[in-house]
Amino acid sequence: MKKALFVIALVIPLASNAQVFFKLDAGLGGALTFGDLKSYGIMAHVEPKVFILPSVSAGMRFEENALFGGSISDAETDLDVGISSRGAILLKGEYYLSDNKTRPFLGLGLGMYTIANTAASGTGSASIEAGNHFGVAPEIGVTFGNFRLSAMYHILTGNNLVEMSAGAPAEISMNYLVIQIGFKIFSVGEN
Repeated sequence: MKKALFVIALVIPLASNAQVFFKLDAGLGGALTFGDLKSYGIMAHVEPKVFILPSVSAGMRFEENALFGGSISDAETDLDVGISSRGAILLKGEYYLSDNKTRPFLGLGLGMYTIANTAASGTGSASIEAGNHFGVAPEIGVTFGNFRLSAMYHILTGNNLVEMSAGAPAEISMNYLVIQIGFKIFSVGEN
């Protein structure tokens, strides 16, 4: 009992001096893939976060993107992907390198990705499979008051195998890069 009272006596003053606040960011950007099947598209995201310290935030990232284009072929088979989509739900943390209005930051997200190809056509028996994958997403960026500019590289586990009618399956990387501009929707508290 004495230990519990001691812990409470320590926690109450610390909690009353805490500068915890909530912030909701959203943004738009461009997304692109690399490798044999190159695609380019648009992306939107929402990030609710809590600032634990003035320089540290923790929260979630909800992202969706639509990528257009891309083709792969072998001797007998051609595959054209018209539209593919990627969705992500990530746990995300950010560390801000300064306390100024212009604040460079580093971020890291971990979570689940859903990849689907919604329009694909081809000759022969080519196909791309959709699926769920775990991934990590390092981010580097800078905030300018209520706006932010950043780049995030999504690294997903595994490769997407494209089954081609002739020869071995082709491997397509599922990793992609996002360049984004964000803005504050609202915040509760002060940073």
